[in-house]
Amino acid sequence: MRLLSKSVLILVLIVVVFLTTLIGLLHSRYNQPLVNFILAQVSPYQVVAKKIDYDIRTPYQIRFEHAEITENQQVLIHADSIQLWLSKSSITKDKLAFDGIQINNITSANMPLLTSLPPLTIKRLVFNNTNLNTPTFAIKHGLIQFDNWQTPAANIPWWQSFNGSLKMSATSIKWHQFELQQLLINANKHHQQWQFDGISGLWHQAKITAQAQFNNTDHSLTIEQLTLNKLRLQDQQLVNDWQQQLTQHLAPLTAINIKRLDVIDSSIELAQWSADGINLSLQNWHWPQNYWQQQNSRLSFSASHVQWHQVNFEQPLAELQFMPQQIISHGMSAHMMEGFVRIDGWIDPQQLFVSDLKASGIKWFLNKDWPQRWQQWQHQYTDIIFKNLNINNSQITSSATAIPFQLAGIDIDVQDAVLKQNNQWGLWQGQLEANLGFGSINQVIINQAIATMHSNAGKWQLDKLVLPFNYGMLKARARVALNDPQRPWQLTLMGDTIPAQTLSQWLSLPLPLTGAIDTQIKLHGLAGTQADFNHHLSGTASADFRQLALINITPQQLFTQWQQSNFSTVNQTATAPELPLTATPLILTAQHGTIQMQPLTAMAKGFALNIDSRWNLTDTKQQQLKLKLTTGCQQLIKEWLQGVSTVTVDSSCNGNTKYVPVKVADTALPH
Repeated sequence: MRLLSKSVLILVLIVVVFLTTLIGLLHSRYNQPLVNFILAQVSPYQVVAKKIDYDIRTPYQIRFEHAEITENQQVLIHADSIQLWLSKSSITKDKLAFDGIQINNITSANMPLLTSLPPLTIKRLVFNNTNLNTPTFAIKHGLIQFDNWQTPAANIPWWQSFNGSLKMSATSIKWHQFELQQLLINANKHHQQWQFDGISGLWHQAKITAQAQFNNTDHSLTIEQLTLNKLRLQDQQLVNDWQQQLTQHLAPLTAINIKRLDVIDSSIELAQWSADGINLSLQNWHWPQNYWQQQNSRLSFSASHVQWHQVNFEQPLAELQFMPQQIISHGMSAHMMEGFVRIDGWIDPQQLFVSDLKASGIKWFLNKDWPQRWQQWQHQYTDIIFKNLNINNSQITSSATAIPFQLAGIDIDVQDAVLKQNNQWGLWQGQLEANLGFGSINQVIINQAIATMHSNAGKWQLDKLVLPFNYGMLKARARVALNDPQRPWQLTLMGDTIPAQTLSQWLSLPLPLTGAIDTQIKLHGLAGTQADFNHHLSGTASADFRQLALINITPQQLFTQWQQSNFSTVNQTATAPELPLTATPLILTAQHGTIQMQPLTAMAKGFALNIDSRWNLTDTKQQQLKLKLTTGCQQLIKEWLQGVSTVTVDSSCNGNTKYVPVKVADTALPH
């Protein structure tokens, strides 16, 4: 018993001597080698410090001044100071634990994985006044605080190896191309679940606030609320860089759910579009679903000004709802093109339904590529329906196309109309009335034009079409059975003193004339297919010509140009004097695709034109058009026969005859 007591006493003395020696060494200049010796037993890291502060009055606390943490003589972390608070539980438990570690003023870091550390827990890990600058990450005056940090497991970044609170603030922080100022983050992490209770900062002069959740198990992000106030964005290249970075770094995300996104009093100016005074609210949006796959998502938008594809919109407003396979407009409006437009309705991947569209005072100047844009737009819809359409006092101008035109004083009223059905255009149902105050179509003037039509179950009828010219008028009626696959149709045209310029200006006839035409046309047939049209075209057409004159071109110039293989366009010379003509009536008879034309003659002093034709739309062997032009001592005969065009030029001035055969396609025939 006495021996045991002596042994215990000796052991206690040894421990006391060891602790006394250890404490003494910690108070001496040998404290750094001692600390490194202890670290070497438990980790691959060493601490190099100019000074180590230790006080027996605070036995669980030690401070390293101007410290560097190294591994294999490579500096990993440099800090002004590192302060450790050892947990009392480390003495009683076989696990290294700290109540706190604070690292002050990190100026450079090459943070290791830290997976080689022994089992270690830190109740609170603080990086204070952190200043880092790496190629991908930079932070100024940053404060980062983790609770319940522990040695990371394999494949887990050190900054994710905690459970509890995360607090972060920084004067500025930059990650790749994204930079924030005055950043504040208040978050909690529980295993693989992140809860961001508050995020705020400044981004491109905008104040940003957010709340979000992140599930690291399925890599899904839920944005409870995200607000950007007074965003100012003008750098297109920067936006392109952001898109590239987001595409790369958000690739691991499987889903982003936006419960609410608000953009307030912001402006954006990019290459394709710009906007000022933006106020936007987006709710319940789910990515990667596209807009056809959303479940009751809503978008509200307003701005003071928007420019898109060189079109200016003033005070635009939009209230949209996104449903599965449907986008609903609860109100879209804007002041644009010197007028105002408002539209309600909905679209799906194949159908456009407009419940109400109002446009007033619009002045629309069409670009030269507007036919292509129109085709691209309308091609995406198999059905287009207008419940109510009202356009008043509007104007359309196209000056860069082959047939320039201007239409002013446009009034259109449409009720319950199906304008496109199963990819087929036509008035399948409903009523339409249109009025035109003034029109100029390729220099032919129209005043106070009227058109009314209706349709019931695919039986379309043009009730009235009136095109008043300066001194004449063209009236038309028509009907088509759109619901019948063969499309039977009828057309009646009556013209009184129609300007003769319409022949060259509208129909591209290579004979520029002035004067008046009185005409009557009655035609009928089938239009289901091209073959139906060719086999069933029947009716009569007649035209009487008055006060005709050849204008803006001399007979010799006309003679020269008609020798070309395709003379649908005649170059006119404004200085050429008018040449009065007289012409016999034009009389056409069509019977089941066979067209008979009585010979037509137009004559003037030193000028004669004869046209003779027989045409069968169903048989190319029975298609012939012969045109003979005589000017003075010259004669030109041009024939189209079975797809071949021939030109014969005969001149009695010098006795020469020229024969020129030319093969032509149908497009080379006179229009």
